[in-house]
Amino acid sequence: MKELSLSQANEIQFLYPSEPEWVSVSDETLIVLVKDYVSEPNCATIALCQLKRRDNPLTKPLARWLLQEEYADEWLKESAQDILDES
Repeated sequence: MKELSLSQANEIQFLYPSEPEWVSVSDETLIVLVKDYVSEPNCATIALCQLKRRDNPLTKPLARWLLQEEYADEWLKESAQDILDES
C-alpha cells in the first residue's frame, strides 16, 4: 500500500481544527494556505494574520487579492480588510 504524503499546508488543512505551532510554519507554507483559501478558509485567515505579525511584504498584496476573490469567505475578507485598514 502506498503511503500518502501531504505537503505541510495540506497537513495543516487536513488536521484543522487542530493547529500547529504557527511560529514554526514557514512563510511559504502560510502563503500557500492563504492562496488555497477554498480548502480551509479558517486556516487561510490564521495564515494571513501570521504573515501580518511577521511583517511579510506579501501580506498586503494577498489581502488585496482576497478582497477581489469572488469565493473568499466573508470572515477571511474581513480579516484582509482589517489588515489593509491598519496601514
